Order: sequence, then C-alpha cells, then structure tokens
Amino acid sequence: MSKCLVPFNQLYLHSSGDVYPCAFVQNNPEFVLGNIQKESLATIWKGAKAEELRTKHNGTLPGTCENNQSVFMCDKTSLRKHFHATDLKLRRLDIMLDSACNLTCVMCTNIYDKNGGFKEKFFWENNDDVFASLNEVELVGGEPLISPYFYRIVDRVSAINPDCEWRLTTNAHFPITENLVNSFGKMKLNTISVSLDSLKADVFQQIRQRSEYKLVYNNIFTLKKLIPILEINMVVQDSNFRELAAMTRWTQENGFKFHPILLVYPDKHSITKLPREEIRPWLIETMAANEDLKDKELFFFIKKVMAQFGFNKDLEIVDAYLRQLKLLEKTHE
Repeated sequence: MSKCLVPFNQLYLHSSGDVYPCAFVQNNPEFVLGNIQKESLATIWKGAKAEELRTKHNGTLPGTCENNQSVFMCDKTSLRKHFHATDLKLRRLDIMLDSACNLTCVMCTNIYDKNGGFKEKFFWENNDDVFASLNEVELVGGEPLISPYFYRIVDRVSAINPDCEWRLTTNAHFPITENLVNSFGKMKLNTISVSLDSLKADVFQQIRQRSEYKLVYNNIFTLKKLIPILEINMVVQDSNFRELAAMTRWTQENGFKFHPILLVYPDKHSITKLPREEIRPWLIETMAANEDLKDKELFFFIKKVMAQFGFNKDLEIVDAYLRQLKLLEKTHE
C-alpha cells in the first residue's frame, strides 16, 4: 500500500492537455486520466481511470509508482499541507502551462513535450467549479512566466477563488515587469522556487545554456522583497555536486529555503554514474558539513544518495548518517 496521497488530492495538467496524477508519470500512457480539451476536471477526477488508480494505491501499487517511490522517494516529496489521507477531494492542480523555455538546460527533457493543450475554449469555460474549490495551484514549465497562459490562469482562478494558494517554479531569467508584479498581487503567492544550480557563473551558464548568471542572481533578491518564501532549487549533477554544502550555507545565510534535487534521469549528467570511490569521500565530507548546518533538506538528499549507491551497509557512512540524525532531532525538538 502506498503512502502517496497524490491520487486522492491532485491532478497534473500537462502542456499537451493530457491529465496525469503527477509529473513523475507524465508521458506514460498508462497514467493518462483524461484530456482537458475534451473533459472537465470534475469529470476526469471522478472518472474510471482516476478511481482505478486510487484503488491500486490502496492495494498493490502499479510497478511504475513502486519504482518511482524507490528511486525518487516521490511519495514523500509530494506531500502537501492541504493533502488529506481519507477525505477524497481535488485540492490541488499542478499545471505545466507550456514546455517552451527561454533557456536550454543540459538535463532538461521538456523539449520533447507537446504544447497547445490550453489553447481550446473548453478548458477555460468548463472548470470554474473546480477552480472555486481548490486549495492550491502550482505552475511549472518549461518556464511558466513566459507562457501566454500565465496571466490568463492567474486572472481566472484568482477572480473566482482569491483564497487559493499559489506556488510556481521559475528560472527567473527575464525582466521583472510591472505587469508581472501586478499578477503576483492578484495571487496568494506564498512560495516561488527559483532554479539556481551553482554560485559560480561559468558552471551555472554551462548547465543552463543561454543564461546570464548575474541577471538570475539579482532577480532572486528582487523577488525576495515581493514574496513571503523564496526557495532555491538546485539540480545536483556531475558538474556542481561538490558545491552542495556551500549552496546550503548560502541559502541559510540569506534566509532562503533550499531544495536540492538529485538528477537521476536523464543519467548523462547524473552523479549516479560516477564511481563509488569518487562519491564516498564527498558524501562523508558533506555529512560532516551538515553536522554544522543541520539542514533537513540536505539530510534527506544525503539519504537518497546513500540509497542510490548502496552505502547503507558502509559502517563509516552509516555512523556519520546517524550523527546527523541525532543532531537534527535535537535541533527540531
């Protein structure tokens, strides 16, 4: 039985118009629950495919979900404050407005996705009942803030449901205009996640091609003045993994939340392809740093790396892991 609450609380709207339970199974035909160009969200939510998925999550998990939970621990990362284990209700929409982006990142797979799912009138004219009852909307991409549908979804939902909370993930690689700030004012926007993979301009621009490090860095501090919570996302990969502890410290010093993401797929740039003898000393060093930092997100990331490399039986690493755990438990008592 799964501890994942997504099928009981959320729908993920793909830029093609296809609807899935979450982003971890996007582009997998087995998990398509419907399409927004043909069906309302209420119909999809109550449909046979969604009900079948919920039944499976109460019993024997689909193989894809079981694998994803093992590799990505997605059943833990997907827990949201509005989710409820037993009260079945569509509380949250995770929306990929568009796969188009103003950058070309070396690890991105969205360039292969289809767009145009939000162009039809049907979606905009048949979902006000769902919009009115949502607790949260998250906007992702591509780059959601350059999507032609960004202002439209904000205007539509916020007019019907001003209490809906919003989250969005952005590369912050554009001017912060008056129109954008005005849209933020319409939203109950509690959190913006900004992608920043390195504090070194050359490394950042190597990962996020067509980027300008200084623009993103400055925009982060501009956004910090506008939004209650600013979160830094770092996609940890072969070119930046040694910066992980330094990035954690920088986020703490500047009052940002931190979310390190272990790149697993595509594996071309993943640290999971590096030799164990290269990862092991770095992992021990990072755990030692976290005894001082006491960062829960970094601890969770370390746990993922240990699982990926099978370090769970390495006594020195397990001992360092347990020391962190004790310090974190004491810090958060």
